Amino acid sequence: MTTVWLSEAIAELEDAALYYGGIEEELGKRFAAAVALTLADIESDPERPRRFDGQARKLRLKRFPYAILYWVGADTLHILAVMHLHREPGYWHGRLA
Repeated sequence: MTTVWLSEAIAELEDAALYYGGIEEELGKRFAAAVALTLADIESDPERPRRFDGQARKLRLKRFPYAILYWVGADTLHILAVMHLHREPGYWHGRLA
């Protein structure tokens, strides 16, 4: 299965990594590791997290208030957002195609 990131999701990932890295370099590295671990979990079994809000699925990062939102296509995993869990819920709805 191919993983495709929306440009908005990449920007959110970069912004969060810069934020945590700006606080402390090690914290930025831990955030990046948490994203990588969560993405690996998603890619290993994308159907495991339950659906919410239509076809979207999400999996929370460990130790950070973020989740990776995605939907599963026929042979593609679409990363919709790297969403902060305490800000503007639902802002990503327009990204579902």
